[in-house]
Amino acid sequence: MNTLTKQTRINIKNASKVLGVEEADILERASVFYLDAIQKDIELKKEFDFWDYLSDEALAKSRL
Repeated sequence: MNTLTKQTRINIKNASKVLGVEEADILERASVFYLDAIQKDIELKKEFDFWDYLSDEALAKSRL
């Protein structure tokens, strides 16, 4: 699965040379970091959705 753009591949290669780290290690670390960030965003969205639901429910009960 190689879906990286040419520019991204160049950036990874340059970072690998500058940092003295294997390209695979850069990709692995970037993936872990990005997936963690996505998971946190999803959890936050779920929490906001839940608070919206509770707010809507409280409003509905207050109108009774």
